Amino acid sequence: MSPYQWSLVSPTPTHSGGRAFSRTLGPAEHSFYYDRITNGTADIIWHYTVELADPPRHPLIFSERNVTRAWATVKQHYPLLAARMEPQSDGTARFVVEEHALSSHQPDEVTVRTISSTDEVTSIIERGIRDKPTEDSHIMSRVFVLARGDKPGTYEVLFKAAHAIADAISGATLGRTFLDVVCSPPIEAARLEERLAMAVPSQVLNPSLKMSPARQRWRRAIGKVTFLNMRKRLEGGHTLPRKISEETYRTPATTERVFIRLNSSDSRAVLDACKRYRITFGAAIPVLTQMALTRVLHRRYLRGELSADEWESRRRQPMHFGGPLNLRPFLDEGWQRAGGVAEMLLMIDYYDCTLPFMPTPYGSRRDAGVPRVEGAPPYAALLSRARFSYRARLAKEQLARLVKHPLLVEIAHARQELYVTHRKRIVAHREASAKGERLPSFPELELMDAVAPDSCSVGALSSVGDMSAILPGSYPLPPSHPLCIRIAYPPPSSAYGNIHETDPTEPPESAPRPPTTSASTSALHMVESATYLHGRSMELLIGSATAREHIDISLTYDANVYSHEDAEEYLREVYLAAIYFLGEDELAPEKGKL
Repeated sequence: MSPYQWSLVSPTPTHSGGRAFSRTLGPAEHSFYYDRITNGTADIIWHYTVELADPPRHPLIFSERNVTRAWATVKQHYPLLAARMEPQSDGTARFVVEEHALSSHQPDEVTVRTISSTDEVTSIIERGIRDKPTEDSHIMSRVFVLARGDKPGTYEVLFKAAHAIADAISGATLGRTFLDVVCSPPIEAARLEERLAMAVPSQVLNPSLKMSPARQRWRRAIGKVTFLNMRKRLEGGHTLPRKISEETYRTPATTERVFIRLNSSDSRAVLDACKRYRITFGAAIPVLTQMALTRVLHRRYLRGELSADEWESRRRQPMHFGGPLNLRPFLDEGWQRAGGVAEMLLMIDYYDCTLPFMPTPYGSRRDAGVPRVEGAPPYAALLSRARFSYRARLAKEQLARLVKHPLLVEIAHARQELYVTHRKRIVAHREASAKGERLPSFPELELMDAVAPDSCSVGALSSVGDMSAILPGSYPLPPSHPLCIRIAYPPPSSAYGNIHETDPTEPPESAPRPPTTSASTSALHMVESATYLHGRSMELLIGSATAREHIDISLTYDANVYSHEDAEEYLREVYLAAIYFLGEDELAPEKGKL
């Protein structure tokens, strides 16, 4: 039996009643386990603002009793929310799920209260991901329902979860399920064994497990060699100017976040342009961020803040990007048919994408003949839209090659083993440094990774695409909705098959939309949503999503490494690049370098 399968264990002495189940964390889960014990790193907060459709008609939807009932129902359906991680003597950890924890709640697990303004929401979020990130580390997940005293009928709903049990699109699953359940009658809980069987790592769900042992060994070996060859190509690179030292990699991040939203007309124009180019916004984001950094660096160079030597080095370097990739659509078909593509758990791989060097049409010149708009050459002078389209297709092709690779899952598993060792090393070095001891060595890393010593990524990119299909705006869901847990519905929504956290595939064709809640039966409406991440050391993460006809773009960064001014300037340039290359004047005549 695989150690990643759940097994029945005796209840712990401190708890009476009910059964307990346990399994070993998978490699990806282990990497985030090591993150979490490093100052709560990588924990996620999802924030939803909802409004009651008719407050006098639904006065008790968000009463404490109903919220606790709904949260118990959600935990019974997604039992990892009630799990705990128990460290083992060999340095690994195990999930333990106790049956009684699914229907009862720990102190501070559920918070229902009234607030006077959104400033209190901001305070809770900042406390959870920056100021006091470890004060609730004994809880795997928690929920806040905050009634707006200044705006009756409006509620701020927050979920916080350890990244070891969730990924970016899990937030849509959690928000959708909770809001559906909280405004619906009670339902019968599913059998715990059946729900746990869905909450397993990708090592248990690899389609190649149906092959012979010899064939599986061959696939693992070739997958690892392929992964090492992919890593070997990541030479050179550069990123936003930053402050780093020998201790930075093991110093917990001070997480900050800046955010920008495209209005509905600009969002429509950008998405329409993506369709014309036959790319997704996720495929365009690497080029948009590259061009944003290009203008930021030009501005620094023209002001004399970058030396001639640094400028010459940077303008000859490629640009590397990376980010998460949803693995669900590539796993066991039986698990997918049972609802796995909509399961709340950690199920991601990572991708790497490399673009050519940044455009520097004026070379090393700093004279007055270099055109300047707000201190840097305009996008029209740096890159033509034809070349932008080429680079976006280049990014798309790299992502498509990975998701279409026959050894995608084996490559993912080779990468996971490397990442968990990296995280283990960071924890070990941090603990040794705190004790004044010599830093332990990890010689196995040399065999697990082939990346060049000078490799440097611009940052991470996470694009979850159009959320409307998996995060409806009105609740309760109609019983015929494919993602409604209140009714058994065999095929899960195809929307999850179209959404990758990098969104690398073709733009989705027009497909039948899931049924929507009618105005007469709506109890509440979602009006805002956002995701917040407790970043890792040296984090520089651009996140994007489309919801309610708007494109939202955020930048999460380590304030120990990057300045707030640079972060704001960088994100604003991403916005300006999107408007110029994909906005309303996208087809206007231009003069620029091809």
